Amino acid sequence: MSEVASHQHELIRLTDRPGTDDAPGRDGRTGGRAVRVRVLGRHAPGSPLGHDWLDCEITVTADSVRGQFVTLVTDRHLQRWETALDRLRQGFAVRWLDEEHGPELRIEPGRPGGLWVTVSDTEDSGVTLRVVLSPAAGWLDEQHALLALVRDAYPPGEIAPGVPAWRGTPADD
Repeated sequence: MSEVASHQHELIRLTDRPGTDDAPGRDGRTGGRAVRVRVLGRHAPGSPLGHDWLDCEITVTADSVRGQFVTLVTDRHLQRWETALDRLRQGFAVRWLDEEHGPELRIEPGRPGGLWVTVSDTEDSGVTLRVVLSPAAGWLDEQHALLALVRDAYPPGEIAPGVPAWRGTPADD
């Protein structure tokens, strides 16, 4: 299920900017809420079936709450995430991984510069976690950069690092 720990990559990193107040009126509180999607590795490295699926972990952290959800991400999901980022830049709410099984991520623009991020895992665990984030300026650019890093680390159709196609496939001709 996982590759070497050094090959783990974040696909999504939505966090409060430093110094964000968690609870108005509470002195000494700083932001600490986050939603992260981390790629753990290829689901079935070296196998034609499931090789291009990525094992991922969604983590939601807010105050004393921490939730973790496991899911699979495909190249199609990565393409949809890129489209979602473009829609967020235009000010629209988005849903990602919104399929009948596994967790779903929803991001809604909120108060000026803020986001409401909801992770729902109604099918498996029945758990829904929602956090309000105040991300730093440039957070959308950071998400695009993380996506590019994941695509570079896990190109579709690559059987092993540096081997771009399956042996005996038309790409070998």
